[in-house]
Amino acid sequence: MVTRIQSPRTKRLRRKRKRRNRFTWAAIVLCGILLYGVASFTGSLSDTEPELSSGRTVQVYNMDTEQLMTLDLEQYLTGVVAAEMPASFSEEALKAQAVAARTFTVSRMEHPSPNVTALDSRAQLSTSPETCQAWISVEEQERRWGKQYKAYHRKIVQAVAETAGEVLRYDGALIEPLYHASCGGGHTEDAAEVWGNARPYLVSVECNHPADPHTGQKVTMTLQDMTQQLGVTGAVPAGSFGDFMQLVASTASNRVKTLRVGGQEFSGAALRSALGLKSSLISWTVSGDKITFTTNGYGHGVGLCQYGANYYAEQGDSYAQILARYYPGTQLSKE
Repeated sequence: MVTRIQSPRTKRLRRKRKRRNRFTWAAIVLCGILLYGVASFTGSLSDTEPELSSGRTVQVYNMDTEQLMTLDLEQYLTGVVAAEMPASFSEEALKAQAVAARTFTVSRMEHPSPNVTALDSRAQLSTSPETCQAWISVEEQERRWGKQYKAYHRKIVQAVAETAGEVLRYDGALIEPLYHASCGGGHTEDAAEVWGNARPYLVSVECNHPADPHTGQKVTMTLQDMTQQLGVTGAVPAGSFGDFMQLVASTASNRVKTLRVGGQEFSGAALRSALGLKSSLISWTVSGDKITFTTNGYGHGVGLCQYGANYYAEQGDSYAQILARYYPGTQLSKE
């Protein structure tokens, strides 16, 4: 073994290298801390939102501000999905909603409704859920969701991005992608039963999702109020209400198709609208001068059932399988 005698100069150089090494390691640790801090502040690199840009713009009339908005198609859809479906739903359900919303949007871009152009001749859609689709701004999303905003918004943007450009067609033509909150469990409704206009892809399909917040909703009113809201004249005969109000016909999914009240007939859709009921899947009881309606589901029941879509997504179905279930015979394609 050879023992080397170090000169004073060698010792000084070794001490400098040690200090330099300590400085280098300190700098590495500091950079790590800074990078961790940035990742924590922004959410992490993997949590960044995908860029949404379709290259196409849509003219949307904002019912709240009474102003025309020019929005990128895909960015507009994030506001639609945020307004139309609970952000807590599964990713595959949100993707199915995104495709349905995009199909509706592209169709209306090509053929705007007179109800929309009456608001502004340049408009292709509006933010009215009655005539088009609901839509909310990023600011409104943040107000509604609070602490959940970042996670929910990112989730919806991802759903839109992962289905970018996808629409539904039947025999090559864009479909009318109707949807509703809940069919009430059991079956969706046939469009022909509600509006008299048949669509081969808007037929009654099985939808066995469990109970949801819209199951068993009750609305109570006086018999007089009911007849007034329906526009039925004449007093309700005492003790013979069963003759005064009769179920004439039901649909295949057990919804009211035709109801006779005081000699006048009403469709299930008209009854729901006039009395403010959530669904035409109803039953009723009479006690004294009051009637109580019990409804199951929310909406017209035609097309995609949102609670059903979420249920099947939780069972493992993809968004393509969900769309095929509720719009039979349709094909997914790029617009």
